[in-house]
Amino acid sequence: MKKSLKKQAVQKTCLFLGSLILFAGCITPARSGMTSESLKIHSSTSAPIDNPNINITVNSLTKKDSELAIEGLKKKFITSVYMNVMLNSIIQQYPDTKITMVITPKEKIYRTWVLDALFIYPCVGYFPFTPWWGSTNLTAQLSVLVPNTAPCSITLSASEPFAIMVYPYYKAGRVLTEKYSVAYNNLFEQIGTYGFSEIAGNITMPTASPIGGNNSRYTFNRGSDVDRDIPQVAAVNNLRFALVIGNEDYTSQQIELKNEVNVDFARNDASAFKEYVQKALGIPEDNIILLLDATTGKMKQALDKMSLLAKNSYGNAEIFFYYAGHGLPDEITKEPYLIPVDVSGGNVTDGIKLRDVYDKLTKYPSKRVTVFLDACFSGGARGQGLIATRGIKVVAKENSLSGNLVVFAASSGEQSSLSYKDKEHGMFTYFLLQKIKDSKGNVTYKELSDYMTKQIGFNSVLKNNKEQTPQTNVSPDVQVQWQNWNLR
Repeated sequence: MKKSLKKQAVQKTCLFLGSLILFAGCITPARSGMTSESLKIHSSTSAPIDNPNINITVNSLTKKDSELAIEGLKKKFITSVYMNVMLNSIIQQYPDTKITMVITPKEKIYRTWVLDALFIYPCVGYFPFTPWWGSTNLTAQLSVLVPNTAPCSITLSASEPFAIMVYPYYKAGRVLTEKYSVAYNNLFEQIGTYGFSEIAGNITMPTASPIGGNNSRYTFNRGSDVDRDIPQVAAVNNLRFALVIGNEDYTSQQIELKNEVNVDFARNDASAFKEYVQKALGIPEDNIILLLDATTGKMKQALDKMSLLAKNSYGNAEIFFYYAGHGLPDEITKEPYLIPVDVSGGNVTDGIKLRDVYDKLTKYPSKRVTVFLDACFSGGARGQGLIATRGIKVVAKENSLSGNLVVFAASSGEQSSLSYKDKEHGMFTYFLLQKIKDSKGNVTYKELSDYMTKQIGFNSVLKNNKEQTPQTNVSPDVQVQWQNWNLR
């Protein structure tokens, strides 16, 4: 009798415990089970571009999740915004543009409820023993507000399905976490590649900077022999990127300056170089940023994007940086600076330090980084004969290089980077383009360096009665192999 009662008690206890486990197993995991760590995986550990006008909100987060989750997702969101060609162009032209996104996550879960009653002993570790499937879904409302235009809003979505044959309750939250991570990454990839034609139709994107402060527009008239019949290769390299800058018109941004401080033909130089890297070097047009008469903000934003492109190419990117414009050294530190059109010679340190340019371009591993500088970094009187020179005279200190970096510079020491007036280009840029044209881009870096040293040195004296000796600076990391690198 006692054994019978004891047996009944054990059975009731087992039945009670089994019912509890069955009840627990039938509870659908909620979003409250997702930790902040699960959402943080979308971000990188490096600092993103700092833009307070770009914000993100995620609905249905718990207090525990919110702070870290939003921080991580915002980094990824900012990166995807700057990776988008249209949005990046809008931000460059309208820095006060506000971009916000509200994401609503929601999962759909399906289970075979009938089979939930058919469970076996819990000691096997799977309880209940039943299939479980569904999807994690994200709906995002993206809003772009460009100054003086009507707000534009679009809806994006991302979904990631899942299906498991055995439903382990203690792993349910982990399954959701992994699938939400994939959905978030898919959403941000959409933002990086979306065309945003809805926005483009509501705004006017400037095509070039005004000349001389009036309402006329710069036009690349292709007046030189190197501007026409540019060779074109069939192959396109989607992992090549170029940032091309031509700063010519400084007087429109600074009314106290005279026309003589403008940099003759710098816009021609940049416009032609852009066509060469696209046609002769096989760089897709979407991979090229062309800035004419660029301000400090535009140059920094473009450099940030180049850095992010290198980062997200995982060591396979080839980056080309071209600059034609003024360069100046800090008179005290001798540190060389690139001078945007909104920076005067009296405020050199408001420009962009050349060292920072190199650091930004080599921050992440790349296959190679090639820099062309048609500017000099010597100091001199800004109002004395600067019509004839393309840069301004103090010997700037040389920066140490690192990474897979090669720099082709237009001049050496106290020399100026001069114009080739007959060709409507800088002397350095003309012969750079001439060699690419003659070789159809199939030229080694050593051959290019030797050619420009010879041709620029001779023709500078012949045409300008001044010496100009280009130099090639190479990172110690590629001291030997750079000579055999091919431009194409």
